[in-house]
Amino acid sequence: MVIKRYQVALIIWLLLPIPAHAASDCIDKTCVDVFTEDNQLIITASKNGAKPTPSKRPVSKPKPVVSKQSTPKPVTKTAPPKQSTPSKPKPKAAPIKKVATTSLSDRLIKLLPVGDINFQPERDALVNLPVYFWTQTPQRFNAVVPILDLIVYVNLYSTFTWSFGDGRVIITTNQGGPYPVGVITNTYQKNGEYPVNLMVIWRGTWSVNGVTTPISGNGITQSITRDISVVNAVGRFTK
Repeated sequence: MVIKRYQVALIIWLLLPIPAHAASDCIDKTCVDVFTEDNQLIITASKNGAKPTPSKRPVSKPKPVVSKQSTPKPVTKTAPPKQSTPSKPKPKAAPIKKVATTSLSDRLIKLLPVGDINFQPERDALVNLPVYFWTQTPQRFNAVVPILDLIVYVNLYSTFTWSFGDGRVIITTNQGGPYPVGVITNTYQKNGEYPVNLMVIWRGTWSVNGVTTPISGNGITQSITRDISVVNAVGRFTK
């Protein structure tokens, strides 16, 4: 049996560049936004219309251009010609080094709990008998993120989509459990190897200063696959 697990990272970007129209609203207060994009949780914050500091480059002043030929002027006295001093080659100016733009940004990476698949019986499930499924993936995930002068509370909730490999799919918020208390079961009608897939979708809310707002976006998805072997039951006669 092969277990495929995909870790999904919550990538939190702080002080990312924000649109110009939004920057004007963040002069006297801290602006925060939380959303999901490309299977990541993104938190942005800005204060005082903060923008990356432009690079400072030395500016050279233009030099006056002197023509090589000068117009002769009338003189009253004839003077002996002066010997011209050979001009020394000017040293080449050092190349201007580009100064990196200062960016007020940082990243805080948090990993969601890695999902898993468990079933009972774990080996050689029987045809026409229920198999119990469950996951230890938690139903909730909380994170506390300090940003600038604020603290953002992130609350995520999980939804489980089970695909049992025989065409049956169920969606639930229950983690399931082993026999006899488990409520997530599936009964296979034929023997064979079945790929069982569990898709965990995280959605939720975020709050600042007691104000709670839904997290926009399509959520964060984890996908786990594990194969299960189903065999035919063998009948035996007993005395």
